[in-house]
Amino acid sequence: MVKFQILDADYTYDKNKKPLLRFYGRDHEGQSVCCFVPGFKPYFYLQTTTSDIENVLRSKFSQILSVEEVHRFPAVGYYKNPVLMHRVVVSDPKDVREIRDEVAKFGKVFETDILFRNRFMIDHDIGGMSWVSVEEMDGKVSGADEVNCDLRLIGKMVPVEQVSNAKLRFLAFDIECPTAGGMPDATRSPIVLISMYFKPSYNEKESIVLSAKPVAGLDAVEGCDSEISLLKRFFEIVKDFDPDVILGYNSNGFDFPYIVDRIKHLDAGIKSDIGRDGKPVYYRRIGTTTHVTVTGRIIVDILPIIRKEFSLKQYTLKNSAKELLGLEKHDVRVEDMQNYWNSENLLPTFIEYCRNDSYLAMEMMMRYRLLDKYIALARVSGSLLQDILDSGQTAMVENLLLKEYRTNQRVMPPKPDEKSSSYRHRAGEELKGGEVLQPSRGLSEDIVILDYRSLYPSIMMAHNLCYTTEIIKDVPDSSEDIITTPSNARFVSKKIQQGILPKVLEQLLKLRVKIKEEMKQAGEDEIHALDATQLALKILLNSFYGYSGYARARLYSLNLANSVTSYGRENILYTKQLIEKDIKNTILTDSDDISSFEVVYGDTDSVFVKINSDKKLTIDEVSQIGTKIADAVTSHLEKPMELVFEAVARRGVFLAKKRYAIWVFEKRGDRWEDKIKVKGMETVRRDWCELASNTLNDVLELVLKKGSIDEAAETVRDAINTIRTLDISQSPDDLSKLILTRRYTKKTETYRNKQPHITVVEKIKKRNGTVPNIGDRIPFVIIAGSGLLVTRAEQPEYVIANNLPIDTNYYINKQILPPVERIFKSLGISTKHLDSRSLATNNETKSSQRSLFDF
Repeated sequence: MVKFQILDADYTYDKNKKPLLRFYGRDHEGQSVCCFVPGFKPYFYLQTTTSDIENVLRSKFSQILSVEEVHRFPAVGYYKNPVLMHRVVVSDPKDVREIRDEVAKFGKVFETDILFRNRFMIDHDIGGMSWVSVEEMDGKVSGADEVNCDLRLIGKMVPVEQVSNAKLRFLAFDIECPTAGGMPDATRSPIVLISMYFKPSYNEKESIVLSAKPVAGLDAVEGCDSEISLLKRFFEIVKDFDPDVILGYNSNGFDFPYIVDRIKHLDAGIKSDIGRDGKPVYYRRIGTTTHVTVTGRIIVDILPIIRKEFSLKQYTLKNSAKELLGLEKHDVRVEDMQNYWNSENLLPTFIEYCRNDSYLAMEMMMRYRLLDKYIALARVSGSLLQDILDSGQTAMVENLLLKEYRTNQRVMPPKPDEKSSSYRHRAGEELKGGEVLQPSRGLSEDIVILDYRSLYPSIMMAHNLCYTTEIIKDVPDSSEDIITTPSNARFVSKKIQQGILPKVLEQLLKLRVKIKEEMKQAGEDEIHALDATQLALKILLNSFYGYSGYARARLYSLNLANSVTSYGRENILYTKQLIEKDIKNTILTDSDDISSFEVVYGDTDSVFVKINSDKKLTIDEVSQIGTKIADAVTSHLEKPMELVFEAVARRGVFLAKKRYAIWVFEKRGDRWEDKIKVKGMETVRRDWCELASNTLNDVLELVLKKGSIDEAAETVRDAINTIRTLDISQSPDDLSKLILTRRYTKKTETYRNKQPHITVVEKIKKRNGTVPNIGDRIPFVIIAGSGLLVTRAEQPEYVIANNLPIDTNYYINKQILPPVERIFKSLGISTKHLDSRSLATNNETKSSQRSLFDF
């Protein structure tokens, strides 16, 4: 019996024009598999008051095979009993799309936009990246020869449990397209190089570079006699290597679309038929996002993943490689590529530059295991891996809920149209978020940080908040079974009916606890898969609240979303009261040298509690008190809500809501690890230059760890001196510390007000440079001059090449000083003399030789 892991799915037709599902994957032995599944029919539901609806529909729509009476619960609301509906079965998945709007004229339709492959997987409890065994059937499928897989089967699929993943095959690639000027254009600029990097190796080679002209004497380089031959050879190698995952850096944004467009322009009969179904590469643009489809294979552009996972100043491949891999990437500018291609001496450098780009993409994928989390999310949610990569959390949540709705005889509505989405979006403006407590401004010591574990999911479970428990029509017999939330919505209690949402959350939470236990005994092969799964479960647990108020969700309930946050706000205020007024006497003895507890800050699901003591407390003592406080608060809460000890902050500086810096100690095994943690300040915001961020980081380190005001001031003065003495002609690399970046979010002409980074984009266009893509972060510096600041934004490379002076006053007074002045002022320290040798406090004329902790 064949067992394989599902990568992708689609459907085709048999010789009788009946739909035939195809599931693609890889088995234990490393063979690629396609399993054909016949006999499944598409269907949807109709709720109507029309009499004799079966005959009415069948006489009107020839596509309908049957109309069956069923009893189902509607999507939203508490119902004592199911209602009469009709299950409409059709012969072709396309029939659902063709007739659903007309059928909707007879009543309400449900589940009319669920993809055929997803419908099958939901009904048969299988999903993306899950393992299945195949009960093979006799017979041969027409069209099976078109499928590019090692094994082609026909049969029934049964889900099986397996933790580990199949050994997938990865191919990273990159293309180079020299241009006479400006960005490459698929109608004019040829593809001259394609590099490929393989995991595992291909024909004993880790990489190959294809060249559009003959090349001699270079390792792992294949010279072709033309661009057309190069493209044909590329597709030939892809099919021969048979990768499960094809990846690149900005490959969806540039490489794949460029190849497709170039093939179309060449019109030379080149077939990009690398799909496992024998079909070509296909792409579509939705807004600023490009989705690429290669059936049976997973397409991964790692650039958007890097953007999600890592906070970098810039997301060029060069910068990502430097920050994430510690590797310097030699760049060949677009405007120089033609020279490199035409030069016999420079061509080897150009080839290695191209090879390195695919290597770096593969290295980031492997070193950071970028796909592990998404594979785990697919396995837990049942969604196909490509859907997870392309659609995100909405697809996962809906897939889980569809499964549970089916089990509980509930039907799911279709996705809302634009009119409904717009209405929901406007209504959503009334949704109030979590409570943020006003901080005690300035310096605090001996703080315990306590977190609510999975706050919003635990609130939903504790109070049975769900689409299916909201009281809309039916009402419980007893008022005692009605839960009225702080936002005045009404839900039935768990005693009457447990909601589907709390049930799903409970299952996910139990599974996460189970997996964490399994990790303690797991071998090396399984530990990564288990760790990725527990992380995926955490992500899913925290996705359901956001989904409930998402305007484009199938299921939408503003009452549910508001109820969750209203309980959250009530909870944090109640926690503050408990800690400051009620629990001190229950957890401390007379011998404890603690005078009081003070909540110095709180934000949605966490509280920062200052331990006021007559003696100096150790980190261990503070943490023990924190654990006692957390346990005492938890004892007052509805299960499964739980407050847990998170960390100790020896000192913290609080400026305002969501703006603070703390010297935090976290337990790692049997020892404490410390770090400076910053929120909402310039050290973590990417629209400040590196020198400003580093200066503020150094100041915070000196203030929080040493309390040294004079050393902090000296650090600021050093930064100011660096700016004043900067000589780009002598030290061009020093300019990198003054680079600012902002995200290029839309076309330049759509910006109402001119912004510095848009000025730079316009200058690049005028100079025929490489124009950034929408979504890129644009680097710039501010140069000296008499015009408006926005007009004085300039490309760093241009500044260096032309030895332009920077705007010293801007960098000192707008970048360096404002962040540190806010810190000093919050501590009651004057900032008038930052250019002198010492600073004065409000109470002292000089702080020389004194620590901040002396005041």
